Amino acid sequence: MAGPTIAPPIPSPSILSTDQMGRVAVPIFRAVGRDGSNQPGDVVVIQTLLDDRLPRPHSPVPVTGEADIGLTLAIEAYQAVVMGMIPPTGRVDPGSLTYYSLASRPLVDPVRIASTGHFGKIPADVAEAAQLSFKAWGVPASVTIAQWAVESAWGAAMPPGSNNPFGIKAVGGQAAVESMTREVLSGQSVTISAKFRQFATLGEAFEQHGRLLATAGVYKPAMQRANDPDSFADALTGVYATDPLYGTTLKFVMHNYGL
Repeated sequence: MAGPTIAPPIPSPSILSTDQMGRVAVPIFRAVGRDGSNQPGDVVVIQTLLDDRLPRPHSPVPVTGEADIGLTLAIEAYQAVVMGMIPPTGRVDPGSLTYYSLASRPLVDPVRIASTGHFGKIPADVAEAAQLSFKAWGVPASVTIAQWAVESAWGAAMPPGSNNPFGIKAVGGQAAVESMTREVLSGQSVTISAKFRQFATLGEAFEQHGRLLATAGVYKPAMQRANDPDSFADALTGVYATDPLYGTTLKFVMHNYGL
């Protein structure tokens, strides 16, 4: 009879030393992040690597051994900013490109990283555009900024050439770019190709985002809750995005990043 399965011990962040090639000696055994097993020892490794490897300045990644929405967002930010992954998966599998990128201190382009934003930081132009949208359309600025962060991995994962951080789909003859995107279909997370609106400027995208939410009938229940950003976020679940945790994710960003 086989003995009981013993989980690998939770490593201390202090033991994540590197060899002369900058590689981390501690592996992970199961997937971490979105839909992962999220074993505490594996989570500690990835949290520690993210906190060390995300371009600075960035909001700290707490090393707790517990996976939450913030960990998935941090993985997505790393994948988008450092690896140029569109769309990011929010997941690190053993032996995956994301794990080896985190574990080997990859050479990255500091100019590209500087232009694509940092995890947990709200650029001044984004905050201003969200406030202008609120004044024009009544969409809570905190929700708009949270959607910007979630939909574009803090500005790093917009469809190339689109100036579209909100994942707004193109219809009819609207100017568009084609890009991969993550959707939840029949309870399964899948990556598909879709056409996204192309905007001349980021400001135009924010204005159109506000107009869409304020005037499209499908968002009327959300607009009726505009005085309560948390309820507004909940009302977008299954409507703006297929992810059943969409509202929960928006609220996490609003509450944890001072929105």
